[in-house]
Amino acid sequence: MLRRKEEHIKGGEKIRSILLGLNDGLISTFTLLVGVAVATMALGNTIVILTGLAEMFSAAISMGLGEYISSKSQLKYYRNEIIRESAEIDLFPEEEKLEVRESFEKMGVTGTALNEVVESITSDKQRWLDFMVKDELGFSDEPYSPILGGTLTFLAFLIGAFIPLFPYFIELGFISLIISSSLSFIILFTVGALKKYITGEKWLKAGIEMVIIGAIAFTVSYLIGLILERMVVG
Repeated sequence: MLRRKEEHIKGGEKIRSILLGLNDGLISTFTLLVGVAVATMALGNTIVILTGLAEMFSAAISMGLGEYISSKSQLKYYRNEIIRESAEIDLFPEEEKLEVRESFEKMGVTGTALNEVVESITSDKQRWLDFMVKDELGFSDEPYSPILGGTLTFLAFLIGAFIPLFPYFIELGFISLIISSSLSFIILFTVGALKKYITGEKWLKAGIEMVIIGAIAFTVSYLIGLILERMVVG
């Protein structure tokens, strides 16, 4: 008999960190550069490049550290809950055993089968602890390394930020803005489509939503750039 193959993406947290950094790096730098480029078009690309580089590295460091702190807190919470649950099993075994029984009763298991499964789980401390962690606390796996999370977010942000920036290294005037914007919209759609691995939503819908968000951000930044350009140039 053929069994249905369930699709579960491994390393979901790592994918989340990468997409988070890539998406934030792309949108924040893209929208900033649009405004700066429009406002300083007559002055060449130097100001745009310097602004983009400063924003890229400062924001990447901030994002990386933020992800590190967040992941570290999550890991510490996870481990503290494991210790607490283990202590409860040692100190209050009957109460914890009753919780296992109640969990399976909610699943519809009764009678002899219920007694057998409860005894099977509670006869081994590690198996018992694993069950309580997943069933009561809702944990599946231990959160991954905070250092890895911070590093992935930092690098992904740099990559995302560099995409809209590098066309400005070529002095093409308004063409640089067009190339930067085109690349940004393509990557925005790609990042949105890849979100399906985290959210489960349809890739086309997610991609289009990201492009719409980018278009709104582009329009606002462009208009602000025009206003600033008229204020500066007169």
